[in-house]
Amino acid sequence: MKAPDWQTIRLLACLGVLCFLSVIASPAQDMQRPASGYLKVKLKTGLDAGHTKVGETFQAEVLSPWTIGECGLSHGARLYGRVVSVTKHSKSSPESTLALLVESADCDDHQQTPPPLHILEIIMPDSPVTPLHSVLPTGSAGMTTANIGHDDNTTPDEAESSIRVGTVSGANDMQLELASGPQFAEVLHSDKRNVSLLTGTRLILGTAEMVPGDQQLHLHPAEQQP
Repeated sequence: MKAPDWQTIRLLACLGVLCFLSVIASPAQDMQRPASGYLKVKLKTGLDAGHTKVGETFQAEVLSPWTIGECGLSHGARLYGRVVSVTKHSKSSPESTLALLVESADCDDHQQTPPPLHILEIIMPDSPVTPLHSVLPTGSAGMTTANIGHDDNTTPDEAESSIRVGTVSGANDMQLELASGPQFAEVLHSDKRNVSLLTGTRLILGTAEMVPGDQQLHLHPAEQQP
C-alpha cells in the first residue's frame, strides 16, 4: 500500500483542525444569539407597596414565544421575580416605591436561564394603549399612533417596532425608573398613593442592550465591574 504523500497529510490535518474549530465554536455562537424581540408577560398576582414585603416573590406568564441564546420560552411559560425594595405612602412621607427584580424563567429545556432582563414598560389591565405593531416610525414627524386596544395575541413580527420605555400606561401617577434599585432592579414611583400593580398587568421586558442609550445611566456601573 502506497504511503500518503506530504500534501495529502497536510490536507487531512487542515480538515481536522477546521472540524475541531467548528465544534467548539457552535456553543459560543448559540449563546450569543440575540433576543427575538421584546418579551411580553402578564402578572399572575398583584403587588401593592402597602402590603408587599421585601423578599416577596412574584410570577408572570409569557404571552408569546421568545428566545435568546439557548433559552426558549413558550407561550404560558413562567417568569419569576422578587421585590427587593419597598416604601409605603404616608402623609409624612408621600413617596411610595416598589423595586422589582426579574430573576429567572422556565426555559423549554428546563436547564438554561435567560440573561438579566429589565422591565422596560408596564401596561395596566384594560389600559387603552396602542398595540406595539401600530406604533410605527413616520419619518421626521416621529411616531404615529392609533387609538386601538392592546392585543395580547400580537405576533412577535407585529410587535417589534417600538415600545414606550420607562412608562406605566394606564397609571399617570406612577413612573418607572430603569435599573435604579438594588441589584439594578426597576423601581416604580408614586407620590400620590401606594404603588400597586393588579393581576394581569403586562410587563414588556428586554436585555440591557435593548435599553435606549439615554436611559442607561444606572447600567454603567454594572459594565465596569470585572
